[in-house]
Amino acid sequence: MKNRFRNIMLMVACSMSLLAVAQTEPLDTVYFYRTWAEMLNFAPSAYIVNPFIDVYSDCEIYIETGDEETNKLIEDEYIAFSRDNAVWLLNSKYLKKNFKGDVRGHQGFVPVYFNDKTAFITSYGPVSVKEVLFGNSDDGTTMSNMDYFYIDFVTSTVHRVTNEYLSHLLEDYHDLQMRYEGMKDYKKRYIIEDYFFKYIDRATDDFMHPNILDLVE
Repeated sequence: MKNRFRNIMLMVACSMSLLAVAQTEPLDTVYFYRTWAEMLNFAPSAYIVNPFIDVYSDCEIYIETGDEETNKLIEDEYIAFSRDNAVWLLNSKYLKKNFKGDVRGHQGFVPVYFNDKTAFITSYGPVSVKEVLFGNSDDGTTMSNMDYFYIDFVTSTVHRVTNEYLSHLLEDYHDLQMRYEGMKDYKKRYIIEDYFFKYIDRATDDFMHPNILDLVE
């Protein structure tokens, strides 16, 4: 994954602790953020020392403190948490409250990748009828697909990155759009992924592309 993104690369299960106001930088700490400005500036408003991180799946993670009120506070008040400046997850409840589109299938905290101008999450996408009938793995079983979901702050919409939506994104960069749509296997996942990251790189370097902080409260 591009190193220009603050992202999730690992999970750490720790023992329980309590929520505290962020004033120092203790070891084995999970940091919480109320705004994108705090996230982009790595300026957390709170932290937990040695929490238990419940990894329900690669795309569904929870913080368990042993205290129901603290758990509810985390769920209701914070849009994201990180471990140091490398492991980042976004609150799916925040997405459902503030965005429309492909938001309903996400649960708990989901992996998020972002920079000053772009953001997306990884989560499980729908399984096709063909995949249900014939499977999508080597042993013939059916597994949920890991997909990219782009966060469009202009329209307050989350979009699963399909070949159709990728063509729409690439309208801003006609040369990339023409190259992508000219690919024989443009509907294949690896091609979609490749050109999605090409779009991310181009948008990141585009001075005309709005910054996230210009579009959020």
